[in-house]
Amino acid sequence: MKKLILSVLVLFALAIFSNINAQETPPGAGDSDLRDNDIRLRSNELERIRRDAHKSDNSASLMNSEIDAKYPQIKEDFEGMQITQAAIIKAYTTGEKPDYKTIEASAQELKAKAKRLESNLFSSKMETDDKDSADKEKKTKSVRNLIVELDNAIGQFVSSTMFQNLRVVDPEVAKKAQSDLVLIMDLSDQLSKEADKMK
Repeated sequence: MKKLILSVLVLFALAIFSNINAQETPPGAGDSDLRDNDIRLRSNELERIRRDAHKSDNSASLMNSEIDAKYPQIKEDFEGMQITQAAIIKAYTTGEKPDYKTIEASAQELKAKAKRLESNLFSSKMETDDKDSADKEKKTKSVRNLIVELDNAIGQFVSSTMFQNLRVVDPEVAKKAQSDLVLIMDLSDQLSKEADKMK
């Protein structure tokens, strides 16, 4: 009788324990959902700010008819950069070895989106020092390091306070955002070249 009661208790404990384990999310399983939610939230916030700016002041200096016409492209590139970067990370981290062909193509796409964003958001291109560019060429970085730097640069750009109030843009904030875009273009170009070498 004691053995029967003990067996029932052990089975009951195992059933409860296995139920608790089944409910746990394996490490990393929800990361892509979190990233997708972050992109969606930032995109929705950008859309809300555009609508608020348009409603409250039709003569707002930044949100004029030209910017309003470019807004669909701006939103597409703003979201697309983040989605493309997520694809680069996935191509590098999943599988037995990194998918360098996908990384190269995604890096080129990312550079094109950043370039179009710069032309849509800023009236003039930022001047870059040729000497600095030459120095950057000499210091080759690994694909992994370039992906990390690119991810950080995109994170800084999309979290810029410039996107919190499109009606009043601080020139220093705009300059920093444009500088982040130039860095994104440079890093994505370097990443594309390095991934091409690794194919």
